[in-house]
Amino acid sequence: MLYDKFVNKYVIKGRLIVTDPVHIGSAAKESLDPGSVDNSVLKDARGIPVIPGSSVKGVVRSYFESVLRGTGAECCDVLDNRECCTEKKYKPEEKSIKGLKEKAEFAYECSCDACRLFGGREFAGKIHIKDAYLIGTPSFEYRDGVGIDRDTGAAKRGAKYDYEVVSKDSEFDFMMTAENLDEKQKKYFDFIIHTLESGELSVGGKTSRGLGGFRVEIDEKKVTTAEDMKKLLEL
Repeated sequence: MLYDKFVNKYVIKGRLIVTDPVHIGSAAKESLDPGSVDNSVLKDARGIPVIPGSSVKGVVRSYFESVLRGTGAECCDVLDNRECCTEKKYKPEEKSIKGLKEKAEFAYECSCDACRLFGGREFAGKIHIKDAYLIGTPSFEYRDGVGIDRDTGAAKRGAKYDYEVVSKDSEFDFMMTAENLDEKQKKYFDFIIHTLESGELSVGGKTSRGLGGFRVEIDEKKVTTAEDMKKLLEL
């Protein structure tokens, strides 16, 4: 079930609540001031902290893949340098298939459940998570870190640094959409929503230090079907 025909669309809106301080690092130090923090959190042009939708989608997909593998289902890793399951089945037959639509449908049929839902190397995913922006006034904390010498296992001289985190209980806006889900994928989508609500996942850097825990509180769930669109277009 691809995108050449509208079947359904799910829109989930709510709030992403930080249950542990979270650190999504920016690419570089923002200031030349020697007194500024070494590693600040990612912010938009207005200085508002942001959690990229790709970061949340990544941890959700990783957890979903681990669950699939635990059930014995075939599931590839699209970040692996080796061929994913789609390519193993798709590439040998690709040249004999004519037409872009036919190739897209064949690639989809060759894919595992995770790639069909989140996207693979041959096509886009059905689930999309928007960037989440902080609601209200930002609250920051500052932590100290130190580099570890790989040979001695002790703190490395001169490797001390500090980093910025968004405080616990901060809230971000949250929006997730899914399109053209079949019956099996609807169950998967419900499982994903439950996982986001449960607070089992962590996002961002330094999660091994206890950072990044979050949960999502759903405020609105809207489902639009092809029949709904038909009625709307007839107005």
